[in-house]
Amino acid sequence: MAPVAIARMTYAEYLAFEAAGDTKHEYLNGEVFAMAGGTITHGALAMAVGTALSNALRDRLCRVLSSDVRVRSKVTGLTTYADVTVVCQKIEVTDDDP
Repeated sequence: MAPVAIARMTYAEYLAFEAAGDTKHEYLNGEVFAMAGGTITHGALAMAVGTALSNALRDRLCRVLSSDVRVRSKVTGLTTYADVTVVCQKIEVTDDDP
């Protein structure tokens, strides 16, 4: 079953919406999608994957980020809180990011 958008808004409106709430949402092409909560198993798996990636990339200039960090893909436009994100380039922080 495909996710159903809960709202349509601009990216600036999405950022304000995220800042005002306690629930995480994804943003893509003007649509906002609620993110499901995780389970203990899911959280443990994400932590194990993050740890394995961090260990494997120890000698490289890469960062492994958790789902606490909101990331936005320049390629797809998707903004999300991925379980694990690997960035091997300079991290770009924009004015609309805290």
